[in-house]
Amino acid sequence: MQFVFAWASSQYGAVALGGTLLAGMLPSLLLTFVGGVFADRNDARRMLFAGAVVSAVVLFTTTWWHAVAPAAVVFMVSNFALSVTGAVFGGSSYVIPAALFPKDELVRINANLSLADDAAYLVGPLLAAAIFLATGVVGSLLFAAAVGLVAGAWLLALPPVPRSEATEALNLKFVAAGFVYISKTASTMRLVLFFATTNVLAAAFQVASPFFADALGGAQAYALLLSAMNLGMTASNLALSAVPIRASEKLIFASGLFQGLALAALGRSRSLPGAVVFGAVHDAMANMSSTVFISYLQAKVPEALLGRVFAAVNTLAMLLTPLGFASAPWLIARLGAATSVVALGLVSAAVAAIFCGLRGCLAKES
Repeated sequence: MQFVFAWASSQYGAVALGGTLLAGMLPSLLLTFVGGVFADRNDARRMLFAGAVVSAVVLFTTTWWHAVAPAAVVFMVSNFALSVTGAVFGGSSYVIPAALFPKDELVRINANLSLADDAAYLVGPLLAAAIFLATGVVGSLLFAAAVGLVAGAWLLALPPVPRSEATEALNLKFVAAGFVYISKTASTMRLVLFFATTNVLAAAFQVASPFFADALGGAQAYALLLSAMNLGMTASNLALSAVPIRASEKLIFASGLFQGLALAALGRSRSLPGAVVFGAVHDAMANMSSTVFISYLQAKVPEALLGRVFAAVNTLAMLLTPLGFASAPWLIARLGAATSVVALGLVSAAVAAIFCGLRGCLAKES
C-alpha cells in the first residue's frame, strides 16, 4: 500500500503527496494516548483481540458498502477507521514483551517480532494480489478480516498479562502519567527530542523519495528502492535477533548517525544500484535505532506505566512530523529532490552526533 499511495499521489505533485502522507498519520497522532490508557488498565492480549474484532467489523462493513455503492470514498473511510482502531488498541503490543521476557532478551524478542512483520510485508502483497485476482474486492476483504480474527484469537493462548493499574481512578492524573514520567526522566526526554527532530527529516524524505527515484527510472526504480529498504530492515532484524545486544542510548544515537550518513550517500547516488544499497543501509540503521529504543523503554520504564509512557513518547515524537510533510515541497522546489535528500541526511547525521556527544554516548547508563 505504501508504494501505491505514495507513487499515485506523487503524480499530482509534492503538495499532494505530502497531504496524503499527513492524512495517514493524523489518527495516530491524536489518539495514541487513548491506546496507552487502555493498555495500562486491561489485559494486553484481550485488548489486541478486541482490536482485531473491531478491524474485522470495519472490513465486513466495507465489503457490504462496496457492494451497495462502490466508490473511492468507501476505502478512504475504511482506511481511516482502521487507523483509528490501530491507535486505540495497538498500544497494548508494547506491554507483552516486557511482561513475558527478561530485560536482557528484549532487543532479540522485539527483533523477532519485527521479522514477522517483515515476512508479512514481503509475502503479503503477492498473496493479496493472488486472492484479489481470484475473488475480487469482496474476497480480499473477507480474507483479511478472517486472518485478523485468527491472529487476534491466537494471542489469547499467551499467559495472562494483568495490569497493576487496572483499579486506579481514571482521571487526568492517570491519563497524564506518561507525560509526567518523561518530563522527570532526562534520558527518556533526550530520546524523545531526538526522535521528534529526526522524524521531521524522515517525513520530508518520504515526500522526496518518489521524485528522487523518478530520475533513476520512474515507478520501477521507486519500487526497487522501497524493496531494498524493506530488505535492509529484515537484515537488521536478523542481526538483532541473532546477536545478544543490551539496549542503550549509545547504540540508538550511533545507529541514527549512520542512518543519516547513508541517507546523504543515497541522495548523492546517480545510479539505481548505488541508491538501492544505501537505501537498504538507511532502513537497516533506522530499524536498529527504533528496535533498540523500544527495548530500552521496556527495560527502563516501570511496568505499571508502560502503556501510557509509550503513548506519550509516540505522541511527542510525532508531534513535529507534520512539519516534514508540509515543508518538503518547499525544500524540493528550491533544491531539487536529490540535493534535498543529501541535505536531510546530513542534518539527520548532525542531530545524532550532537545528541551523542552532548549526553547520549558519553553518559553513563543508569
